[in-house]
Amino acid sequence: MTLSPQQTVETFIARMNAMAIDEAVALLSEDVVYDNVPMPTVHGRAAARAFLAQLPAEAIDWEVHAIATTGNTVLTERTDRFVLPGGRQIAIRVMGAFEVRDGCITHWRDYFDLKQFTDQMGGG
Repeated sequence: MTLSPQQTVETFIARMNAMAIDEAVALLSEDVVYDNVPMPTVHGRAAARAFLAQLPAEAIDWEVHAIATTGNTVLTERTDRFVLPGGRQIAIRVMGAFEVRDGCITHWRDYFDLKQFTDQMGGG
């Protein structure tokens, strides 16, 4: 049974929160476009997996505040929290847009304030 677009996104986020990167990436299409808007766009499942694998996080908690679906597009308003090595935590507000076809995420866009992220990472 193919998951609905919203179920696909909810499952993807749950797998990310469980740090099950390979299982999360399995929900991305082979030719996914991952547009982490203030950063360069990533093309393809393998490139998306490489990007996600290099996140400097020991734990992830993407809290979904609101979710809405229209057709094959799922919108999420989230707070993405990361526990970094040494226990330091960062949190950023994110607006996500996911396009889903046949149970796979084909286009993933996340919009966030890069300065808020880099300031918390110590690079701002």
